[in-house]
Amino acid sequence: MSKSEINHVKSWEVNIEDTTPVMQQYLKIKQENPEILLWYRLGDFYETFFEDAEIMSRELELTLTGRDAGAKLGRVPLAGIPYKAAEGYLEKLVQKNYKVAICEQLEDPKFAKGLVKRGIVRIVTAGTLTESNLLKQNSNNYICAIYKDEKTDLFGFSYTDISTGEFKTTQAPLNLIMAELARLNPSEIVAPSLKQDIKPFQIVPDEVINLPDEITKRYNCSKIPASVFETNFAETNLKTVFKTQSLESFGYSKYKLGFRAAGALLAYVWETLKGNIPKFDRIEPYELSEYMILDAATRKNLELVETLREKNKYGSLLWAIDRTKTNMGARLLKSWICQPLKNLSEIMARQNSVSELVQNEDVRFALGEYLEKIYDIQRLSTRMSNGSASPKDFIDIKLSLNLLPKLFDITENLEYDMFASVREYREQMEDYATMIENTIVDEPPIQLKEGGIIKEGVSGELDYFRDLLTGGEEWLKTFEEEEKERTGIKNLKIGYNRVFGYFIEVTNSYLNMVPQSYVRKQTLTGAERFITDELKKHEDDVMSAKFKSTELEYKMFSDFREYSKEFVSKIREIADCIASADVLNSLAQIAVENNYCKPEIDDSDDFIIKNGRHAVLEKILPLGEYVPNDLELKSNSVDTTQFMILTGPNMAGKSTYMRQNALIVILAQIGSWIPADYAKIGLVDKVFTRVGASDDLTLGQSTFMVEMIETSYILNSATDRSFILLDEIGRGTSTYDGVAIAWSVAEYIATKIKARCIFATHYHELNVMTKTYPQIKNYRITIAEQNGEIEFLRKIVQGGASKSYGIQVAKMAGLPSSVIKRSEDLMLKMQKDFSNNLATRKKMVNNGDEVPQLSLFGM
Repeated sequence: MSKSEINHVKSWEVNIEDTTPVMQQYLKIKQENPEILLWYRLGDFYETFFEDAEIMSRELELTLTGRDAGAKLGRVPLAGIPYKAAEGYLEKLVQKNYKVAICEQLEDPKFAKGLVKRGIVRIVTAGTLTESNLLKQNSNNYICAIYKDEKTDLFGFSYTDISTGEFKTTQAPLNLIMAELARLNPSEIVAPSLKQDIKPFQIVPDEVINLPDEITKRYNCSKIPASVFETNFAETNLKTVFKTQSLESFGYSKYKLGFRAAGALLAYVWETLKGNIPKFDRIEPYELSEYMILDAATRKNLELVETLREKNKYGSLLWAIDRTKTNMGARLLKSWICQPLKNLSEIMARQNSVSELVQNEDVRFALGEYLEKIYDIQRLSTRMSNGSASPKDFIDIKLSLNLLPKLFDITENLEYDMFASVREYREQMEDYATMIENTIVDEPPIQLKEGGIIKEGVSGELDYFRDLLTGGEEWLKTFEEEEKERTGIKNLKIGYNRVFGYFIEVTNSYLNMVPQSYVRKQTLTGAERFITDELKKHEDDVMSAKFKSTELEYKMFSDFREYSKEFVSKIREIADCIASADVLNSLAQIAVENNYCKPEIDDSDDFIIKNGRHAVLEKILPLGEYVPNDLELKSNSVDTTQFMILTGPNMAGKSTYMRQNALIVILAQIGSWIPADYAKIGLVDKVFTRVGASDDLTLGQSTFMVEMIETSYILNSATDRSFILLDEIGRGTSTYDGVAIAWSVAEYIATKIKARCIFATHYHELNVMTKTYPQIKNYRITIAEQNGEIEFLRKIVQGGASKSYGIQVAKMAGLPSSVIKRSEDLMLKMQKDFSNNLATRKKMVNNGDEVPQLSLFGM
């Protein structure tokens, strides 16, 4: 191998003793982190070597070069990035689900004896980001831990957003865990590793992550040692972090599996942040049954926070109702939409606040005006808690806290006080904001060790150093006058040059008056220059003033940052109140803008909507173009409609109508007003949608299989308090199979589950079910037909549709006229054949014979 050729050896194949000292240090650190990209700090660069360099080169489009690793190895792969540009590269790698270990120089190279000490100060993963520039401002960044209990088939589940301090835990069966993952959309999941059986010729068995494929194939998962999930280990972690002797006050006995997951999650966060974890004020156990259940398919189909195809916020429910002014409020609104309530009193509390804001326009506008000026103190407080807050962060906190009295004053006369729990902090927060004002300059530098952070007058010592840095003119003038008076030398003067530094210059005519304390420094023609201990000290002070000034400022700022930690919990409480006020104000503003009504929410079985509208489409379509529709359903009833069979052609608006009513339920149960003239809604525990389908290639499932799995889940999970939307059940198989499946599914829901349901179908055969089941009613979407042309009127009326208008829709879609004509001919032929064979088919059914499918061949 030539000297210039790169040796593409892997790091684990290298004998460390054959490498250079720097490479030996690198390899030892790499061995401890084999599955993580290691960024090794060398001067002003982060360098990567061996396989890491090749990954960096490929993923970041960096030039792959080489570095001499020793005589035996030669040049090994190298890819580096400037440390000042690291954040941008880090973001790209994390987005691709890579983990990056940041290995820093732990001592100043100037003072190092031999090789500079280095060590990992942070492992950056998708779920443990703290850098504000890497986080989405309006979305949480969740990381979850999941632990499966083999005895019960329950899963311990815990999640946190370390950027906000939110930390929760629960336990549930797999189907509910999947629903939670769909809600949270975590950036990362950690779970225990599981050793596989040893294969032939293996010395060490493989390890896999102990989670079902449904999770590992859909989410970014990381395995960690199973021992971390052990009860004693997890308990110790939690007790240490929360400084408690017992976890019972947190609800431990009811959620033991959840707390095992929580303890493991803390251990992972501790390891990745190397102990520099943010403060967690509490861990909150929660019961999934307290909230409306929405599975992954339902969330996608209803486009709650992003559209199904483009994955954009625009066109989603979140987009339609988001008038929040703060990042905290935007995140909370998204959370509310993703987790509607089931507790009636909590729903009413939110609803009453919204109603009060609707009625108080002045309060609503003023609140919005001041909220818009508030920074993300939720995430800023987390950076305060782990000592990573910058001077600019404190200025943002100060500016936000300064607005707190305004928020308190604006809302003090409201019946439903959004700030009641934090009003007592007013004086303390005003004092703290004043402290920031008196300590930190208004426009601090980005770099902590550049100086210029602390205001003048805070420290006499710091002011002295700054005076020295600006020349210390006043000190020199004073010293010169004092020396003239002390020595009697009238023309004595103080000077400075770069070679000799500061000096006292005395002309030859006054040399006889020079004190013995003066030390000769330089001889000139006609004069001598001297130095004194006092002037020398001043010179030394000036020379070291920059270093001492920045060091002192850094220490003062660090002390201030440490002191500020005591305010973190209260600032977080304030942030939570601000976020809630922001969301409630947003919902009120939307209600006014879009003419929403306040729904009646109760424990009844009713679902009554008058002139309901689609919250999203009515904002996209031209004003007044959206056609409103009614709905009246009642579960557990045979006297009124419990089950609606909805027929009509494609594009007529069946799916829109179904989604519209699901969105109304969700809005109602987050405490919002809703797009309708009137609504009475009995609490819904779960919303299910089976609307549209596609192949799931990751799990090797066909469209029909996906449809049947989703339908099975609904039938096994729904209750009489659920709201079910089913669209075209059975369409993925043959006609008679499809009709049979659709019929039996409808029958099961209507008679066994007794849930409120809208069942859209093209199978007009199902219309006869109303004769057997009075709780089932037929509805259709009205169509105007003239001269073979159709117009969708979008209005829902009682009665089943007699035609599907498929050929007319195909014509509207632009199919060639020859295809349309052939379709019409075939349709007439099939209708004729069907009529002729109907008697024969009925006879075959009565005899128990298999009925053949309708054949197109031979037409």
